[in-house]
Amino acid sequence: MAGFDKNLPQDTLFEQAKQAYDNGDYNTAVQIYAFLAEQGHLPSQNSLGYCYDNGDGVEKDPEKAVYWYTKAAEQGDAKAQFYLGVCYYNGEGVEKDLKKAAYWYTQAAEQGDEDAQFNLALCYDNGEGVEKDLEKAAYWYTQAAGQGYAKAQLNLALCYENGEGVEKDLEMAAY
Repeated sequence: MAGFDKNLPQDTLFEQAKQAYDNGDYNTAVQIYAFLAEQGHLPSQNSLGYCYDNGDGVEKDPEKAVYWYTKAAEQGDAKAQFYLGVCYYNGEGVEKDLKKAAYWYTQAAEQGDEDAQFNLALCYDNGEGVEKDLEKAAYWYTQAAGQGYAKAQLNLALCYENGEGVEKDLEMAAY
């Protein structure tokens, strides 16, 4: 793993990795992420999982993505929790398990991750991995919509238009 100074502070190395990634130098980014991830650096574990998930700087490997997402998710990283939920939902790198997908979406949603809030709302809307609950669906759409998540805003408007999970309110639907 030549090409970077392993003696630099973890946060400095992580910033170098992010810069390399943003500049399209995925190989360098992966080398640094891997070095840091093995040391337990939480953001690097998630980032390394993302690289394996997308084949950035490494051969795409859904199982390794799940491994690193799980390491970060179990330590409370909201984005890793979201990505792990997606893996369980789609059965990528793990056996498809909608209950585990909803669990990980919930963990991330409760920390304010708008992607997870939207996906969790969909789970409640469709009864996937959780019991169908239109009120909870509307709640999570509201949370994501409040962060500017356009699809959540649309779905929330439909909830108000149809009175699903909320009292029918055409004025709120138009808003």
